Amino acid sequence: MRVRPRRALPGMLLVAALLVWSCAKQSFPPGGPVDKTPPFVEEIAPASGSVRVDLASEIRILFSEGMKKRTVESGVVVSPRCRWKKRYWKKNAFILVPQEGLQLGTTYLVSVSNKVSDAHGASMKSTFVSGFSTGDSLDSGVISGRVAWKKMDVEGAVVEIHNADAVDTLGGFAEALPVYVTLSGAKGIFDVPFVDTRRAYKIFSYIDENLNSEYDTEEQVGCYGGTVRFDGEGVVEGIDLAICGETLCGSVRGVVDTSSVPDTVAVALSLRSRSDSVYSYSAAPDQGGAFEFNCVLPGPYGVEAFFDLNKNRVKDPEDTFSVEIPETVHVESCVEPLDVEITF
Repeated sequence: MRVRPRRALPGMLLVAALLVWSCAKQSFPPGGPVDKTPPFVEEIAPASGSVRVDLASEIRILFSEGMKKRTVESGVVVSPRCRWKKRYWKKNAFILVPQEGLQLGTTYLVSVSNKVSDAHGASMKSTFVSGFSTGDSLDSGVISGRVAWKKMDVEGAVVEIHNADAVDTLGGFAEALPVYVTLSGAKGIFDVPFVDTRRAYKIFSYIDENLNSEYDTEEQVGCYGGTVRFDGEGVVEGIDLAICGETLCGSVRGVVDTSSVPDTVAVALSLRSRSDSVYSYSAAPDQGGAFEFNCVLPGPYGVEAFFDLNKNRVKDPEDTFSVEIPETVHVESCVEPLDVEITF
């Protein structure tokens, strides 16, 4: 009997080892595949759009799966603001119980930030907004817009809508109570439904750094320039809010006539404080000559247009050709931007 050599065994072991390694590589880690499916609000009570809601009702938000509780507890905003007797979890439901019950004849708005996340860290796709009323009907107005900070969209910023006559635009809005509150979502966009169209509003936004759902003076804040009115329409769009800093600011916009300026010469504009030389702002007009200064601290300013020879938007010694308007421009916080016209 002929006996075959056994030297093929190491090769067989190698093949077996490769098969084991290949199978191990393709398998999921312990516990199964990583869950990347975004969570969502599966149900809310009182239901959105409901009226004549019982004043003893609690607010119950049921999520599609287990959530990171701290993200939800800081990512849910209810307006008008309530004091809570307790807030607790029952499986995947977050439940809020008002201290004194709900107010009669009131529209309530419940917002859930798109930054809340499930147990695996996946966040909701968009901010969830719901509304109900303890009265006989719901208000029908909608206000929508976007929040930006340093020209970048801000997600999770608090947006407060106040009655216009209850706000001091020089910085005292922190003392007023908002009538509607929501949170900006993806791309900084916010939508506030169920708004009373008969009233006029001032709108503010801030980055809630300490997550207490209230504006604190050291937090970054901004406002919409002007007063929001519905004027017979049911929807007000394009309410863009620029978060500027710890102080509420204003804006200056206008048009510079560059028809007599050679195409090879760039034009820039300067806004300089008349009371404090430290504060100055720069801008460049678009192709139609329109320009805008945003996040301007309140105070008196001079406006000047000049030939920007090195295209740096700063008036250097060589930028000698300029035009300044004779009037002083007085900037105020949260009012409609001032309009300025300049002609070379």
